[in-house]
Amino acid sequence: MSFAPSARTSSAVTIIRPLLIGCIMLAHLFAMDSEGVLNAAAALNFDDWLTVFLKSTLAKSGVPLLSLVSGYLAVRSLRQYGYPRLLGRKARRLVWPLLWANLLFILLIGYPQQAADPTYRPDLQLHPVNAFGWLQASFAFYRLPANQPLFFLKDLFTCFLLLPLLLAVAKVRVVNFLVLPWMAWKCITLDAVFLFPVYPLWFMRFDIVFAFYIGILLYLHERDLVIRDERLGAALVVLFLVVCAAVSALYVVWEKTQHVTLFLWLDFTVKTVSVVGCIALMSQLSRSENPAAGALKRLSPYAYSMFLTHAISFTLFHQAWMAWLDPPVFFGVSGVIYILAIFAVGIGAAVGLRLAWGAAISRVSARA
Repeated sequence: MSFAPSARTSSAVTIIRPLLIGCIMLAHLFAMDSEGVLNAAAALNFDDWLTVFLKSTLAKSGVPLLSLVSGYLAVRSLRQYGYPRLLGRKARRLVWPLLWANLLFILLIGYPQQAADPTYRPDLQLHPVNAFGWLQASFAFYRLPANQPLFFLKDLFTCFLLLPLLLAVAKVRVVNFLVLPWMAWKCITLDAVFLFPVYPLWFMRFDIVFAFYIGILLYLHERDLVIRDERLGAALVVLFLVVCAAVSALYVVWEKTQHVTLFLWLDFTVKTVSVVGCIALMSQLSRSENPAAGALKRLSPYAYSMFLTHAISFTLFHQAWMAWLDPPVFFGVSGVIYILAIFAVGIGAAVGLRLAWGAAISRVSARA
């Protein structure tokens, strides 16, 4: 009998999904300039530390666990549907949204901005209108896509393309002693090539395929993605936050350009610890019904829409704010209002889009 994840694992993943997407959204808040802090060593102060903690450390927590969960569930889906059918399902789930969400970003933001300012995204050819430039910007063809966070979809679909190979390698235990350090090293050194520098085997972030592979291994070893020991789970959540806090402090006091190798190792440490910490957190949240878990469960169906559209809604909101109001001060009243409002707009737009799409599909189905 094939292994099946427990119901609690499924519930825990449902709960944590919108929280992970929220972490990704933190990375795209215009009101916080974490790169300016990273590139200029300064005395440790709370303002700079919190900026880096939220935007450059905590924000890294979303993609690794989402990738791991995808790899974990991919093995079961492959056995259930077969490879061709699985790719078809993932094309609808990943490639189609990659296309329309990027085209929407180009129409609303990318094309108008490059028309007004040719220095906007000089790596992309959005203006004048041209098929190759728009397709390149939509499918992340050797470039970050127009809607930048969506590189994750391209890399994740590549993981599914490689699934039979990854699964075959994962089944050979001795080989994993070589493969895991090799993958970890490529993550640390930001080597984006899997085997050959050919699209789509050229990854934007190699830690995505690494986490995907870890998920495959966990499934093959029949491990549930929950930590049943409550005290251990709580300790791991605290450890995750402590590591993020400590690394953020180092990011503030050291200049990134002077400690490139060290920063690469620290980034990898944060991503690794974040996987364990987030698994512990979702295990804690799924232990019993509580207001936080209930709210996250209700938001979970809209999490994917939040991911697809937040760069669009965030950008349009920021443009409107800057056109009509003074620049927000992150550590002031205006900054608090800005952050609460931009998240409300991002979530509201995602919920509205999801409901509108569902209603449209229902009408078409009813007429058919």
